Amino acid sequence: MDVEKLGVTTKEIISRMRPVYDGYCFSRRSDKTVYNSSMCLYYLTKVRQEQSFLNPEDYLDPACDQDGYKLEQIFSLTNKDIVDEIIDTYLHGDTFYVERLSENVNLSQANEHDQDQVLSILYYLGYLTIDKEDASTEGLSLKIPNRYMSKLFGKCIINLKLTKDSAFISPTIDTNALLAAEDDISSFAASCTEFLSSIMTNQVLMHMNEIALNLALFAKLETMKGRNFIVNMQKSIQVNGEWEKFADLVITVNRGKVNECIYLIELKYLTKTEASDKNSENTIKKVITEIFAGPDCIYCKLQQ
Repeated sequence: MDVEKLGVTTKEIISRMRPVYDGYCFSRRSDKTVYNSSMCLYYLTKVRQEQSFLNPEDYLDPACDQDGYKLEQIFSLTNKDIVDEIIDTYLHGDTFYVERLSENVNLSQANEHDQDQVLSILYYLGYLTIDKEDASTEGLSLKIPNRYMSKLFGKCIINLKLTKDSAFISPTIDTNALLAAEDDISSFAASCTEFLSSIMTNQVLMHMNEIALNLALFAKLETMKGRNFIVNMQKSIQVNGEWEKFADLVITVNRGKVNECIYLIELKYLTKTEASDKNSENTIKKVITEIFAGPDCIYCKLQQ
């Protein structure tokens, strides 16, 4: 593959691949992580065929669990309390802990497994990996290896916890201002707030934080998508072509039309105490500044 024809360097390609395909570690003593070779080869083949610097997240090996179906099947066969604990750990961004990896596991008997056995299955199948940053000599810490696997967990939670709940199904979100490509989207924001408040009040998820809010709102907007309304979660934004940030949601309306518009949505979860704090407004402004840098902030290759 002639990298020069793509107008990028090998280093740039690797830096885009790393958060999506890298992160696997199979020994606590290792100081290195490895990439998923199957995903890398599939992606690089696509780049060579298209002769374009593609977004790695949009080109995943079909042999991999692209839609989270396999993960969802494992959870469907697992004791509900264990599944809830795993989901709660994911939503809080915590580490998964096992006393030791189980050596003999049977997927058909997952409902009889304890939490260590279920986490061991997820490790052996590549959904989790060893957290080499954990210095503990007792037991073993596991984590989600990369952005791709993190999104699979997110999709699985959406299917298991959200889409079948009446508190999720019933509310509607007002997208009229977005579809009209208006600057004032306060009506959209208000309806999102009402929807998320309903999710919290009815305890659809055990605990709420920014990850949970992101998943819930993304899942709801996904049910409304069409040719004129496309929503993506955690798409990259590049500032001055030098560094990346990730907006929680990216909503594209009227694609290909003269009034096409792209909205970058950043969610911030504040507790009641934080919300009443006089510095809360500064916190929100800081988040906005990190995502939007005035005329220097450009939308980075979403259409690839």
